[in-house]
Order: sequence, then C-alpha cells, then structure tokens
Amino acid sequence: MNAIDLSKRIIIAELGMTHDGSFGQAKAMMLAAKECGVDAVKLQLHISSAETVRNAPQPPYFSAEPRYEYFERTAFSIDQWKELREYAHGLEVYFIVSPFSIEAIKILENIEVDAIKVPSGEITNIPYLEYLAKSRIPVILSSGMSSIQELDECIQVFKKNDKPFSLMQCSSEYPCEPEHVGLNILDLFRDRYSNATLGFSDHSSGVWASIAAFQKGANIIEKHFTLSKRMYGPDAAMSMDCDEMKLLCESIKSLEIAMESPVDKSQNDEYGVMKKVFQKSIVAACAIKAGTVISEDMLAYKKPGDGLETKYYKQLIGKKTIRDLCPDEKILLSDIAD
Repeated sequence: MNAIDLSKRIIIAELGMTHDGSFGQAKAMMLAAKECGVDAVKLQLHISSAETVRNAPQPPYFSAEPRYEYFERTAFSIDQWKELREYAHGLEVYFIVSPFSIEAIKILENIEVDAIKVPSGEITNIPYLEYLAKSRIPVILSSGMSSIQELDECIQVFKKNDKPFSLMQCSSEYPCEPEHVGLNILDLFRDRYSNATLGFSDHSSGVWASIAAFQKGANIIEKHFTLSKRMYGPDAAMSMDCDEMKLLCESIKSLEIAMESPVDKSQNDEYGVMKKVFQKSIVAACAIKAGTVISEDMLAYKKPGDGLETKYYKQLIGKKTIRDLCPDEKILLSDIAD
C-alpha cells in the first residue's frame, strides 16, 4: 500500500480490544470493517507490565476483570501483530495501532504500522512522547481527557523534533452526550495549532457528530466498531455495528463528493426536461373569443412549462386576442394583437 496521508479523508474503525484476544476474531472484525467501507482499522497494544501496576483502579465503564490480567489475557504475539498488519494491507486498509507504553511503540516500529495514535492518557507522558517524536511513523494525537495546557506541552515535544502530527478532538465519555461532543474545539485547534491536520474521535451515538466534524474540516474520523454490541469488553456496547459503520462511510464519502463539487445555479440547462414537466405556462382560464380584451381572470397558470412563461402575464392583460382560445389552451404572444 501507499504511505498513509493523514491530510486526506480517512475513516478509521477502532477495533480496540473487542476481539477479546481472539486472533481469528480480530481478522473477522477487520474484514467486516473493510466491507463497510473504512479506510483504516485500529487496534490497541497493551503490555501489562510496562503500562500499569497490578492494583491500578478500573475505569468506571468496565470492571468485569482486573485490567492487568485482562491485557495479559488478550495480548497478541509479535508474529501475530505482523500477520494482522499484512492482513490489513491485503484488504487494502491502513493498519493503525495505539500503544500504551514505550515498549509497545518499539514493537510497532518493528512491525512498521502505518500510523500510531497516541491515546489521550499518554498526552502527559513526556518520556513516551519524546521517544515517539523521534520515530519515523506518522502520529495522530487524541485530545480526549487533555486540557489545552497539556496539549500545548505535548505538541511542544513534537515541534522540538520537527515531527508532523495530526490532532483529533475527542471527549473521553462513553457514550458521549451531544452537549459534550465539542465540535467547537475543531475551530480552536485550527487556530491554535495551524500546522496540524485535524481529526475527530467520536464517542457519541449515531453518525451525526462525525458527519458534522468532517464538514468542519476533520478529515480523520474514528468510531469504535464491533460485530455485535453484545460482545464482551469495555467498548462493544457503545461501538458501531456493521450497518451503522456502513451508513457512516457512505454518508461521509457522499458528503466529500458534495463538498468537492460546487453547483453553479446561474446555469440550469441540465434541468431542461424537468422544467418543462414541473414549471407552469400561461393558459386560458375559460373559452376566449377572437377580439376579446384579456382580463386577469381569463388567465390561468398550469403545467407543462413549455409555453409562455408566467412572468409575461401582464403583457397579455388589456390586449385583444386574434383567435379563439379554448379553456387550458396555451396563450402565446403571437395570439394577441400588438
């Protein structure tokens, strides 16, 4: 595949950990996402011993098993990661991964992923950022739970190393209510970080927020994806299923075409046939004898629109007809005396 271009439209299916450690399930999810029309798939690379202590608190939305054991149980081997990358490329979708430690970044460098997405929890992890800023892999930053000050400090690390980056608006709320989506942040990011391409990681329900974000200039759109909302794990219940993801992809791609295809309303030649069918012509409202002076009540305005346009009706009033006219017969300028 060609190198990923984060300045172009990219729809990412975030598979997260919903595969639950099943290599076959991960592949099945990737295939289903491709069939929905996504441009990229994204997974998460957790190494328990490198990213968390054993008694770290659970997130409020998932407490079914301890995180340390959960990450160990669902981990893939390096060879499996390489195979997943090759499988994604065989499907012609980009392979993006979120690493949660420097050790995880090193694995992703080894398998040459297309891009790394920095989870919002790592935005304040300066050693992690400094290591990543020296990597040649394209970087996407998630703003999630970060403040503007924290983002400034993070981005300064990348600027120091002349490392390009993309920046995604995200609200770390699962699911995210409409009042917390923060579409306005895209404008703030555009003004504050002018050298960043923009994206939107959408935790809200439905497709509306992603479509609005794309229209506002977020060309990278990410949504959690699952084969079923009843699957196990922290993300499945608030993820898009296949029907929803297909709708999102079709909607954004159609919107992209519309945004790139300006319509010239000064020209309407293409509607010639439709205009004749739906527009109105001036017709006789009643039988009119030759020599009759036309009054307004003798005129009617009916389809089709292939006769005298209705805007000329005043030119008929007060003029004499030069021939008999039947009800509903089109009246032409040639039917009246000068």
